[in-house]
Amino acid sequence: MMKNSNSIIEHFHHITENIHEYAKSLQSKGHLVAGYMCTHVPEEILYAAGIIPVRILSSHVSQAMTRSYMHETYCSFSHDCAYQGLTHNYDFLDLIVTSSSCIHMGEAFNVWVRFAGFQGKSFLIPYPHIIHTKPAVAFMVESFAEFKQFLEKFVNKSITDEDMERAIKTYNHTRRLLKQLWEFLRHEDSPITGSEVATVTLASQFMEKQEYNQLLEELIQKLESGPGHRLPGVRLMVSGGACDDLRIFDLIEHLDYSASLIFIDSCTAARYFWFEVPEDRADKLQAIAEGYINRIPCPAKDNVPGSGEKKRFRFIHQFIEGFKPDGVVLLYQRFCSPQPMDIVALKPILDRLGIPSIELELDTTLPRTQFQTQLEAFVEIITGVAP
Repeated sequence: MMKNSNSIIEHFHHITENIHEYAKSLQSKGHLVAGYMCTHVPEEILYAAGIIPVRILSSHVSQAMTRSYMHETYCSFSHDCAYQGLTHNYDFLDLIVTSSSCIHMGEAFNVWVRFAGFQGKSFLIPYPHIIHTKPAVAFMVESFAEFKQFLEKFVNKSITDEDMERAIKTYNHTRRLLKQLWEFLRHEDSPITGSEVATVTLASQFMEKQEYNQLLEELIQKLESGPGHRLPGVRLMVSGGACDDLRIFDLIEHLDYSASLIFIDSCTAARYFWFEVPEDRADKLQAIAEGYINRIPCPAKDNVPGSGEKKRFRFIHQFIEGFKPDGVVLLYQRFCSPQPMDIVALKPILDRLGIPSIELELDTTLPRTQFQTQLEAFVEIITGVAP
């Protein structure tokens, strides 16, 4: 047991900074490790097979080598993920998996399969493009069944209903604990900062879940018994696409004008865990499909047929009501297609709610000075400091 909450948070931070070292340590303990590129991948099935899912993250290193393999105008995150394969940074993985999410990440996966030596140890999970329809769940059940059969051959053993149920309950426990952690940020007096919560959440995406749950339970207990601290200044919420560069969240909390990060709506934060899979169902694949279909949708999948409604906006409205931000930072990857199109529809909703917003475009490396200037100007406008 660690001495205090700071030491636990620092441990999570160390793991996020040393993902490869951590994953290799799992293999040294006899675990198989699978890399995955999209949160639409049903991790429960991997976990039930005895395989630890580890999310492929970007290195934030400026490079040009991927331009020979992928279109220049694919997003920086997909290029950086492809770069990880081409430089063989993840050669230790036993398997790589993704779902059919967006075109850009699909092409990054293809680069790994065709050029990085993963052709014989990869699996693409078909995933419906329009998820708000009756056939979507049935499609996913069939797709997940094929994935389960592939894994059974891969590990040379059957994946039982008991294995599946244990995995579902383990992952749901993770999700409930993470919601408890994020609840601290609803209040003005919080024992943990938004950037620290973002670090702990990111660590969940490549740690062995039982180990992670034990540490997170310990952290929550220490936070509940410890003193809270008033979150300073303007309360900012981030909404956007994949962002595994924790430096942007630290920057938000260290501007010249005081600001606090109180919520992150992204697939590397709240969208990763803000749902549950139904437990104790007879049909485990049906349960997993229903859970994943009811999660906060990715902008690439979020379109209600016949209405054009964005289901994700309902969640954003709920988060604004619950966490009460003073402003929203719309953060998206350069050359991403779905996210900026979402912003066009989201900004009028924020305007009606009286919530000011600012757009920041992420690239492979963090333009720290540029972002700092833009964010400080945004905070000035919110607080009325600017002339």
